[in-house]
Formats: sequence, structure tokens, C-alpha cells
Amino acid sequence: MGVRAVDFVGIPVRDMEAAKTFYGEVLGLPAAGAFGDRWAEYDAGNVTLAVIQVDASEWTGQSSGSWQTRVAVALAVTDVKATVAELEKKGVKVTSEVQDFPPCYMAMVEDPDGNSVFLHQRKDGTAG
Repeated sequence: MGVRAVDFVGIPVRDMEAAKTFYGEVLGLPAAGAFGDRWAEYDAGNVTLAVIQVDASEWTGQSSGSWQTRVAVALAVTDVKATVAELEKKGVKVTSEVQDFPPCYMAMVEDPDGNSVFLHQRKDGTAG
């Protein structure tokens, strides 16, 4: 098959304006393009996050092109504890406080549609 890389991760949302505010303003990801009013892309360093507005039938699985599950994306950050504190001040829902694992520190927040966003910090300083 010859897969070379991940070009983008699609994130289904119901409210595009809330998603744009969350990914662009709250998380501070640079806009990388938009295609119509139902697709907006954000640069997350080594991959593009494609925020895709879906209608009610797509969200609930009632159409043939439906999103059966939501997604989770892990964003590499310099300091997980500081990032969680910053996002809490902005009113972002923290669903998992900072945890210490052998290779990393990790926490989890939610976007406005309930998609999980992991905040990930490798202890060796690498990312991607």
C-alpha cells in the first residue's frame, strides 16, 4: 500500500463557529485553510486538523456517510501542567487531570462537541 504519512485528522463537529473559536482562539492553532463553510483546517505542527461540520443525520449515524464515532487527537505541548491551567482559565472542560506515565505526562480536555483532545508531553523532549 505504501502509506507515507498522516496528512490530516478529521474532527466532526456540529457547531463550526464554536469549533473555530476552540481550535483557533482557545488552543491558538494557526488557520491553515477553509473549504466552504463546513471545513476548516488548523496547523498542528506535523499534521493538519480538519474540522468538519456534520449535520444531525451524519452525527447520529442515520446517513450512509455518517461519522460513527468521534475522534481523539493528541497535541504535543511543552508543559502539560501549564497548558491545563491556561485552558481551565479559558473555561475549557478538563476530563482527565495531568497524569504521570513512564514516557510522558498527559491530560485530556474536550472541544465544544465532546471530542477528546489529549495534551501530551514526552519526557525525552521529542514531539511528533
